[in-house]
Amino acid sequence: MIWIAFVCLGLAVVFISYAGYALWVAWLARVRPVPTAARYLPDALLPSVTCVMAAANEAVLIRHKLRGLTFQDYPPDKISIIVVSDGSTDATDPIVRAWARRDHRIRLLRMGQRSGKPTALNLARSHITSDVAVLMDVRQALTKRAIRELVAQLADPSVGVVSGDLRVKGDAYWTYEGFVRKCESRSGSMVQVTGSLYAVRTEDLPEIPPDTILDDVYVPLKVALTGRRIVMAEGAGSLDVATRSASDEFVRKVRTLAGLVQICHHVDGCLNPARNPIWGRFVLHKLSRLACPYGLLLVLTGSAMAEGLGYGTALVTGVAVGLVALTRWRGPAPRVVTRVVSLARSFLALNLAAFWAMPSYYLGRTSVTWRRVEVDRS
Repeated sequence: MIWIAFVCLGLAVVFISYAGYALWVAWLARVRPVPTAARYLPDALLPSVTCVMAAANEAVLIRHKLRGLTFQDYPPDKISIIVVSDGSTDATDPIVRAWARRDHRIRLLRMGQRSGKPTALNLARSHITSDVAVLMDVRQALTKRAIRELVAQLADPSVGVVSGDLRVKGDAYWTYEGFVRKCESRSGSMVQVTGSLYAVRTEDLPEIPPDTILDDVYVPLKVALTGRRIVMAEGAGSLDVATRSASDEFVRKVRTLAGLVQICHHVDGCLNPARNPIWGRFVLHKLSRLACPYGLLLVLTGSAMAEGLGYGTALVTGVAVGLVALTRWRGPAPRVVTRVVSLARSFLALNLAAFWAMPSYYLGRTSVTWRRVEVDRS
């Protein structure tokens, strides 16, 4: 009987993590939406904005990012750009300096050695004089109205942080994750933003502890603890493509999930339902991902030990799915088969990353600095 209980408990954890929570917020978004009082102000009334980027050896992409920002649909006299070079050793600094000589709105700040994104953002924070700070990464392109869409949502005083809509071409998992985040926003509040693009009133931008791994969770959670919402500006597109290497993606997911463990230690009150208004969503959306691989282990262990053909079949099916996910078959196959294999591989990679995330954090294997990830732009 105890093994059957293991199976049921494990299935419940996996279901809540990947289906139950998503279905719940989708239902809420449909039957009890909580719209924002977004306002698209005329140019004369728009607030001033500073776009902030941390860049470490981004010479390949920084030109494209700066060009895109200078062509944003936003009053040119109300937008400025700060690039913080995080110990870059390539041509990043000369490129930004050349742009700054042609455009007085662009400013380069430099750190002498790699210190990580939080330290870069803290350095920029002391130089921001605008009403709104828009934090972004270098890699992703932006839709032309992205900044205007972010600012429109901040016109609602109940909104504290606004996320862009990260659109990742060729990534089935992110399609699912993006849907969940949209439903969270439409039904009340998200639990984080996308680090590739988000906006916050400058007065609300906190100083970030230098060893913070996930600024895109730390900053919005600190604001959410004041009772304001985290929403998505669905028209503010941040455009990316899937990573080229499975190993790069695995490392990135380990780092992200280890960052969630760190957040539980660093953000005082985030695990207290009396203090955190989005406590339930944080637990069900984020922390359940860390619990999911242990739920899978409960299912496999219970299925192996419990008597009955059904449990043996479940064990064999689970092992088979794992083996399929590990295959690298590149021959011809029906599209649906390719899709299933891709989803199985993503599911396995995410859960292996979640399984290693806590040991990685507590053993000190997760660095606050990052490295450039190659992407498949074909």
